[in-house]
Amino acid sequence: MGAQLRVYKRRIRSVTATKKITKAMEMIAASRIVKAQRQVAASTPYASELTRAVTAVATGSKTKHALTTEVANPVRAAVLLITSDRGLAGGYSSNAIKAADKLTERLRSEGKEVMTYIIGRKGVSYYEFRERAVAQSWTGFTDSPTYADAKMVAAPLIEAVQQDTAEGGVDELHIVFTEFVSMMTQRPGDDRPVSYTH
Repeated sequence: MGAQLRVYKRRIRSVTATKKITKAMEMIAASRIVKAQRQVAASTPYASELTRAVTAVATGSKTKHALTTEVANPVRAAVLLITSDRGLAGGYSSNAIKAADKLTERLRSEGKEVMTYIIGRKGVSYYEFRERAVAQSWTGFTDSPTYADAKMVAAPLIEAVQQDTAEGGVDELHIVFTEFVSMMTQRPGDDRPVSYTH
């Protein structure tokens, strides 16, 4: 009877310790979400205005450029998957990965070759574990990305878009991300396909 009582006491201590750790992790995650919400709120006006300006230039321009002209029959597509570097983000990364898998499957069913680019350790680990080919990946800055990080990611993608498909370039660029709606809802999605002329 005494031995069984000791087992129960040990189990109670273990569960109590786990409860404390879980509570601490919840508090850390909540503080990160609040910080991320502030950053998104601060950058939203800039992002909206930038999108509006780029759209106006792209639709109003008569100049033929690889970034503003569609390809008639695209054969190769690039998919940029954006995930996090760390956990404690709920379904943020896993939802984006699932959306990227569906998109890749759809593109391949359309007869297109897919080149995958990944931001974040979660996405990189997922692809490495499954031994899937990745054109390029970046990690270590998803908590607080900077302009320099964005420029570093954009450079090879712009180069691929401007390059002819016969030389390894792409005709389309898709970006898969998770849109934060609320604490309970993060909606995965991908942008509309953007096709380019070389």
